[in-house]
Amino acid sequence: MRPIGDDTGAALEASMDLRFRRQELLAGNIANADTPGYTPRDLSFEGALAQAMADDVVPPGFVRTHDAHLPATDQTDHSDTVVERPDVTNTLDGNGVDLDLEMARLADNSIRFNTSVEAFRRRGAMLVGLISEMSRI
Repeated sequence: MRPIGDDTGAALEASMDLRFRRQELLAGNIANADTPGYTPRDLSFEGALAQAMADDVVPPGFVRTHDAHLPATDQTDHSDTVVERPDVTNTLDGNGVDLDLEMARLADNSIRFNTSVEAFRRRGAMLVGLISEMSRI
């Protein structure tokens, strides 16, 4: 359970982290567009998000010394959710990067990341407003 009582903030945070990771992978695909034999990689976003939401493991080195302390969250690697996309048509040199497709995926991911950031910002503003109103009572 999260301190505010729901998992919305955690889901948005996980979404932003995973979108950032996917952006790195897609940028890597674009950077390797001329590398012979390169197979494009992507993030299995749904699987990674489900894994991130299921993880409630305390990272090594963190110790919860009192029950009232907030729990530490795991900064999971998610490397097992990185997948190669061999279904892409290879060129003569064996490179599977379609530059137009990668650029479209990069733009789509960027829009989704920015949407998550905006939702997180609005949720924070709503909580600040709620706390302000509660302090007046």
